[in-house]
Amino acid sequence: MKARDYGIILGAAVSIGMIFTGCGKTTINANDYLTISAEGFDSAGTASYRLDTEKLINDNLKAFGLEDGSDMDYLEVLGRMELGLNGKLDKTSELSNGDEITFKWSGSGLDEIEEKYKVKLELSDKSFTVEGLEEAQQFDPFNFVNVTFSGIAPEGKAVIECSSDIPVKLDFRADKSSGLNNGDTVKITANAYYGNDLKAYCFENGYIPVSEEKEFTVEGLAGYVQTLDEIPEDAYKKMDYHAQDLLKAYIAKTEDEGYLSEIELLGNYMLTPKDPSIYVSKKNYIYYIYKVSFNDGLYYYHYTYYTDVMLLEDGTCSFDLSTATAPKGSVFFGVSSGEVYWATDKIHFAGYGDLDSLFNKQVTSKIGEYNYESTVK
Repeated sequence: MKARDYGIILGAAVSIGMIFTGCGKTTINANDYLTISAEGFDSAGTASYRLDTEKLINDNLKAFGLEDGSDMDYLEVLGRMELGLNGKLDKTSELSNGDEITFKWSGSGLDEIEEKYKVKLELSDKSFTVEGLEEAQQFDPFNFVNVTFSGIAPEGKAVIECSSDIPVKLDFRADKSSGLNNGDTVKITANAYYGNDLKAYCFENGYIPVSEEKEFTVEGLAGYVQTLDEIPEDAYKKMDYHAQDLLKAYIAKTEDEGYLSEIELLGNYMLTPKDPSIYVSKKNYIYYIYKVSFNDGLYYYHYTYYTDVMLLEDGTCSFDLSTATAPKGSVFFGVSSGEVYWATDKIHFAGYGDLDSLFNKQVTSKIGEYNYESTVK
């Protein structure tokens, strides 16, 4: 026969106390067969008890009339004892070392037992001092996490890798894992599996998390330039010089180069997508705006733009000079087409007579999909 077990046994049962009363009944102290134990971690321990009903009966077979009884007689006594002898602990959870807990007997069925058998059961509250609970170890979950960023800004992605050495298996999630740009902040949260409370889950495994979330700044992504200030000075000048060389070459084809007085850089327009999640053909436009003046007082406005200018991971700027685009126009039998500003039978200039016209044609026409930045004087 197995003893009735209500929890984990810690320690041995106390010594058996048994006396005989004057009326022939055997007095049994029920506490002698009750063991209280605690397990778990300090401040979160749990308590249980074990009542060894079989040992109580076996130690008092004569009092229960079982010296020569059958197995059926034994089972009947065991059943009556398990139904009639019971109680509970006043606290069973969130226990700390040094806490005192008490088992309180109810004994709701004792009268029937004592009338049927030659026993007198003594029931008294039994106290127990909690001790031996382990101390949970503090740990930082994010010491075991490596967060990296990949892709091209502003469409980068967060990659979370967790070390196999982490003492408690956790689930790490980012509040934003895609559509990232350099400088963005990503919050990573540690979670318990199966929807459990993180602290409770860790505590069950002997650990206390010192943090549940941590912010990481996106950096190191190669990305399309988003502001004019991001363009390194050497790259800015290289695009400017190339644009002016193309312009001078164009003017030289139409008239003696000595006719040109000055090419003045007035500033830039920069266009970037309004919504990075929506596809656009070009990730950015960088316009160089020039005022072109001639010796006879004639002047007009010219542009050259570059597209998809990028900053690489090492901070250098990547661009393709072959993408340089300037106004186009032509004159055929005195009829001009394209972006021709001024023309005679011999010469023509592709550009605009005023900045508003240039802006409207090149910037306003794209305003549905792009934001713009301007440094044009």
